[in-house]
Amino acid sequence: MPGKKWILLVASSKDWEDYQHQANVCCFYQIIKQHGIPDEQIVVMMYDDIAYNSQNPDNGAIVSVVDKTNVYLGVPKDYTGKDVTPENFLAALQGNDHTGKKVIKSEENDNIYVYMTGVGNEGTFEFPEKSLYPADIVGAIKDMSEKKKFGKMVIFMTSSYSAKMFEGLPNNINAYALTACDKNIQCSPSDYDKLRNIYLSDKFSSTWLKFLSTADFNTETFHKLIDLKQAKYIREYPGPCPCQFGDTSIVKCTLSEFLQN
Repeated sequence: MPGKKWILLVASSKDWEDYQHQANVCCFYQIIKQHGIPDEQIVVMMYDDIAYNSQNPDNGAIVSVVDKTNVYLGVPKDYTGKDVTPENFLAALQGNDHTGKKVIKSEENDNIYVYMTGVGNEGTFEFPEKSLYPADIVGAIKDMSEKKKFGKMVIFMTSSYSAKMFEGLPNNINAYALTACDKNIQCSPSDYDKLRNIYLSDKFSSTWLKFLSTADFNTETFHKLIDLKQAKYIREYPGPCPCQFGDTSIVKCTLSEFLQN
């Protein structure tokens, strides 16, 4: 019997110059809301220092890379400011509600989609004050698998050197990860906005979000998305294509199996 769909959206940076990360998360939120995922099954983690930043020429707005609309309106504030930590991320993912905040309460037949956008270093995914390490996230996924906390899980990570985070992900626990970069490559920003003097996204996320904005979730698969990414990277952006880890058979799943109610 099909279970619930759970979404965890993480923008792990802060400050105006990293506008793109919170913009990615807000844009993603608006897309999946259009496909019927209720807020009680979406957990959002972002510092929330962009929309009302003193450098923002459009007070209260965060601009979509897809169509330049304001995607900040209505976005849940589940974890903001000093609550944007690796510890809270791992707690939210694993359903540990000791923080008293919203977490993913997934069960054996539920599918989980995790989108993480932020700053990466070689071997870490950076939060404002602390680092998330490969053993942390892979260990959490393994533990969740052993405890039967999901049917299938997909993780997309867009940060520099992000492939390093999932090299230890097994291919037999129904979990799949796609990263923007290999372990030696930095993430590339995209869609420069002259008015704001920032980038609205990165090349990985921009391709992903623009694809989602027009895709038929009932027929399109994650494999189609990978094909689009690879074609776009090869055609426009020199360098390696995104990297895959874990159970790659999950790419045959339709988007609706994770991102649509």
